[in-house]
Amino acid sequence: MTAFDRRTAILGYLQRHGRASTRELSRQFGVSEVTIRTDLMALQESGWLDRRHGGAEVTPRTVDEQPFDQRRGQHGREKARIAAAAAALVRPGDHVVLDGSTTAFQLALELRGVNGLTVITNNLKVAEALAENSGLEVLLIGGVVRGGTWSTVGVLAEEMLTKLHASQGFYGAAGFTIDRGLTDADTREAQIKRALVAAAGRVNVLLDSSKFGQQALLTFAQLSQVHRVITDREPPPEYTDALRSAGAEIIIA
Repeated sequence: MTAFDRRTAILGYLQRHGRASTRELSRQFGVSEVTIRTDLMALQESGWLDRRHGGAEVTPRTVDEQPFDQRRGQHGREKARIAAAAAALVRPGDHVVLDGSTTAFQLALELRGVNGLTVITNNLKVAEALAENSGLEVLLIGGVVRGGTWSTVGVLAEEMLTKLHASQGFYGAAGFTIDRGLTDADTREAQIKRALVAAAGRVNVLLDSSKFGQQALLTFAQLSQVHRVITDREPPPEYTDALRSAGAEIIIA
């Protein structure tokens, strides 16, 4: 294995596990601890990780906002599994919130056949996916439409949400870190997401595993507000510990 390949593999290992000791990485990759320290120094200089006493941890990567249609094509299989697991939590007669994330849109596709359901959403694509079933009701939040995301935002949308309450809500995020919680890249999107979170009794987070350790510009929900995380693989150990310490349930789809 070349130094480049080993460093790529080390970074992948740290992204899966969050952090690791020099000794652990030495055993994992069959090289000396001196070689691992050299690798970690090179990765730190490139901004990929932070060295810690006796090891290293990944540096949270800041992410920018992407258009809805572009995000739909990313991690499609994982989102489909997460949506199917989330749909199992919804029953006829429930009132639920779905935000404007592409994973929530995938959940909407799963819920199209559930009669007696009331869905509150600020996303036109989510509303369109559900509107064909006359057996369920869609409450589309009014406001300013953002063409790239197909979501409604602004004061009118936020004010409408103060008058609504659902038993549970389902939310995606651009990133999730322990310190900053759930984040989004746009000020208006983060603000409406805060209102959507406040409108639900239980907060269910739909996160494909790539979102752990990433962060965007603005926090819309703290770890303490999360009741359940639905993801496609076991989170890094420190996230599992933090979520369980906060009383949140973790579902692996």
